[in-house]
This record gives sequence, structure tokens and C-alpha cells, in this order.
Amino acid sequence: MSSSPSLPSAVDADSLRRRVALYRVLSLLLAASLLGVLVAVKRAMTVPEDPEVEVFDVPAVFERLSGKNPEAADISDTFFFADGSTVHLHAMGKGQACPLHIHRRTYEATVIVAGKAEVQQRWGDGEAFQERRGSHLPGELIASAPFTGHAWFNRDTERMLGNLVFAAPRFDGNLYVEADDARMLKGRAPFTFVPAEALMAHGASGRDVTLVPFPVMEPGRMGAVVLSKGAHAVTASREQPLILYVAEGSGVIVLEDSRPMRPGQLWVLRRDATVRPEEGRAVVLYTFVPPLAEPPVAGARGT
Repeated sequence: MSSSPSLPSAVDADSLRRRVALYRVLSLLLAASLLGVLVAVKRAMTVPEDPEVEVFDVPAVFERLSGKNPEAADISDTFFFADGSTVHLHAMGKGQACPLHIHRRTYEATVIVAGKAEVQQRWGDGEAFQERRGSHLPGELIASAPFTGHAWFNRDTERMLGNLVFAAPRFDGNLYVEADDARMLKGRAPFTFVPAEALMAHGASGRDVTLVPFPVMEPGRMGAVVLSKGAHAVTASREQPLILYVAEGSGVIVLEDSRPMRPGQLWVLRRDATVRPEEGRAVVLYTFVPPLAEPPVAGARGT
């Protein structure tokens, strides 16, 4: 008498194969989900690479800030930030004053963007104080070294004052002082640059390009380019950006293409470029090579 096939064993084998297949599918789905989570976390933790070229219309940013906050005492917006330097827009309120103060480490170079600034500066010449007072219009630059006292006034009660501030190292805060504070004796004489005067001197020189180094910060950190004809090459990279501010005139900046340059533009370049003035006109550019790391603490007079 023959025996019939073992049906329960066959059923168990089929059920086991289905379970194994299901477990494989679930394992693949789980692995894919974990991989997706890991990729998302990696993307979230990855700092996006800075673009090779950034351009800001600084007067337009000032108008937007002042329009949104017309009664504010102070507003700021940062365009460039590194461990060793910053470039930011500071809007002073209507009729606002920033009293006499010093920075103990920071070199500060300020370009007027909008309005009229009244500036007082105090520093030392031996054991005696020296003082300078002046009024400055858009495009003009005023610089103060560490321990050089400076006070800013916006006398206009109807309009904010816009200042573009180049600082290196980054600010250690305003230390407000009295006019006889001896710490200001350690300061240096301030520096100012007026594009209209530079254009006159350039025109009289007969040159196509004039390079003006500024005696602020470290040698070679900041200066002006006055260009009336031809082209001027500038060097920049991701490792060492270059910042340009168009103080006067217009032209083009040549990258992979040609882009218009207009007064009030701030360019952050991380690649080489060439600048050309508009035909028949000169352009005045401020150049800033920002230190990217904090320098060692130096003496009172810095580097």
C-alpha cells in the first residue's frame, strides 16, 4: 500500500520561502530608508560653497532697510563675514549720534553710502591730543586705527545715514571714552579719501591707471584704483577673496562674461577678473583684501 505525499511539509516550505522573500524586501526598504536619512543628514551638515561672484547694490539695501525701519536708531546688514574681517552696512537713525569711542584691535574704514556724515577723530602726537573734524558725502572714505577715537553724527532729522564699514579684525565692541582719555594717545592719525580729489590728480597725471594704497590695516590690504582707460586685472580666489566697491563712475567687470559696474555696487570676487571703465569716463574702485583669520594680538599700534 503506497503512502500519499506529505502536504504539510510542502506548505511549510512554500510559507518559509514567502517569508524569506518578504524579509528581503523589508530589509531592502529599511536599508534604502536608512541611506536616505544618512544622505539627508550629510546634506544638512554640509556648508554650501561660497559662490565665485557676489554683487550687492548697497544703496538699494540701505533704502530697503531704512524704509522698513524709518524710526530705528541703528540698523545693520552684513555682506561679508570671516574670522578676521567683516564688511557690513550700518544705517544711523535720523538725528542720531555715535559718541566718541575707540576700538582696541579693529581697523575701521567707512565709506559713506547715503546722507552726509559729520565725523570727529582724536589721536595722539607724542603726549598731546590731535583732533580732526570733517563732513563727508557719498563715496568718501574715513578710516580710524585702533585707539584712534572717533564720533559720528547724522545731523539730518529727516533721513538716515548709510555707512559701509570694512573692519579687520572683527569688532571687539565700542569702548566709549571721554575727550581726555589717555588711551587715545596710542592712536594713529586718521586717513580720508575723496574720489573727486583723486580723479583730479589722476587726470593731471596723464596715466591710464592710478593705484593708491591706503595706510590702514596691514600694508596692501586696502586701496583705491582710479582707471580712465584700458583694463585693470584683479586677482582673487576661494582661498583669498577680493572685495571691490564702486565709489565713482561706471564700467564693466569681465568674468566669463561682461557685467555692468555701477556706483554703490559691492563685489565679492573669488576668482580673477578684469575691470574696464566706461568709455570717456574714469571709475574709482575701493579694493579690500580681507584677512580670513584672526591675527595674533598685537601691540597698541597694530601691524
